[in-house]
Amino acid sequence: MSLILFSMVMLSTIFMLIFGFWWDSSAPFKVHLAVLATGLAALISVIMVISIYPRLQRRLKLQTPNRLDNLNWGQDISAKLSSPAAVIDGFNIKFANSAFLKELGLTGMSEFVSDMPLTNLVHPSNHDQLNQFISQQEEDNNRTLSLRMLYVDGTTIPVHMSLSPLNREQQPDMHLLQFSLTSASRPVSENDDVEAAQCRLLLERIEQIVFQVNVDLELLFVNPAWQRLLDYTPDETIGRDLFRFIHPEDVPLAEARLHALSEGKRQQTQFELRLIAKNGMSQWCEIRATTTSRLKGERSSVIGTLTDISRMKQASEGLKANARSSTEMIMSRIPAMVYRCKNDRNWSLEYVSTGSLEVTEYQPYELVRTPSTSYMSLIHPEDQSGCWEYVQQQLAKQQGFQLIYRLITRSGKTKWVFEQGRGVFSGANELLSLEGIITDLQCDDYERLREGLDNMLCSLK
Repeated sequence: MSLILFSMVMLSTIFMLIFGFWWDSSAPFKVHLAVLATGLAALISVIMVISIYPRLQRRLKLQTPNRLDNLNWGQDISAKLSSPAAVIDGFNIKFANSAFLKELGLTGMSEFVSDMPLTNLVHPSNHDQLNQFISQQEEDNNRTLSLRMLYVDGTTIPVHMSLSPLNREQQPDMHLLQFSLTSASRPVSENDDVEAAQCRLLLERIEQIVFQVNVDLELLFVNPAWQRLLDYTPDETIGRDLFRFIHPEDVPLAEARLHALSEGKRQQTQFELRLIAKNGMSQWCEIRATTTSRLKGERSSVIGTLTDISRMKQASEGLKANARSSTEMIMSRIPAMVYRCKNDRNWSLEYVSTGSLEVTEYQPYELVRTPSTSYMSLIHPEDQSGCWEYVQQQLAKQQGFQLIYRLITRSGKTKWVFEQGRGVFSGANELLSLEGIITDLQCDDYERLREGLDNMLCSLK
């Protein structure tokens, strides 16, 4: 209306100016009146055209179906819907409303979604169902489909989907897509408020840390136990990488286990790690985590618990220390050397007890992982091949071995020793190492010992 009034004022002003310059008092009055009437008629005609033409144009469009722009019409309809809706052409998304983008975590990414294949937002396991659903849409418009759509972090959202054709005759592939969350259709129970209150109370009072991370292992939720243990507030935690709070030495193990969960390669895990508190102190925790999806190979978020086991670790370490000191005290008082070694040609030692000093005249640190003083080099040259062959024969049977041979000490002295040991095998029957004990026989009856060695060698033939 303001445009019409403005146009009337401007045209009237222009007409009066032109009429004023043209006016001639000597002309007959009838001529002046005719010119004035003609000007007014032209002015009224222009005003009517300006006010009526837009309405006529809109009516003409409505009465001309051949010029109907289905895409713009679909965008206008979907934009006005409060539920998630989008316009699709075949399998390509042409427009998605704000509710659609918000539900999938794509707020502000409308340009990114435009012309994107719909299958990019649907879980791969439901692609065949979606193809069949769209292809059969011409036969039945009232059908709905239950499938899983993908959230922006890779997690899945169960939804009910429906399609409505926009113009079946001219553009049969153009549809209006709408979906609703499956969980939203669950009837509200009278006990929901009570259950929610109980859950909140449980999460607030439980001593274990309850957490959730997305597929990128960024923290989405932690209960108050997190702040009580580590002193980090929710604002300092939510949205941060979980590995930021894990001890650097434990990060590789945690990455391997948790990435396997988020990628769907395994369903659950349990292991121990150290968390770093705000004051820099480390806290031993046992983590138990599982995926939010039960489908193998599906990327999903991870939920789990962290239990403080620092006191248990301290008690366990104390018991181990006492047991180790007692064992070392006992072993230091007997003339024997306990060992663990690799089954290589040098029998490279990984551990020896303090009894090595009395048996070989070498300190333990001089024998462990030292190629120049490998255990094979201490065995008398004449006995090396026989000892090697006998031990390999017993290991092939996965049986223990007992043998007597000569050993050359640091001072060059030759002494007879008795060795008893066995192989350590994995669950896959893979040989990991050898463990045993070597005792100084301290015997002067060398002929008898030689006879024992010869009997051992004869058993190999």
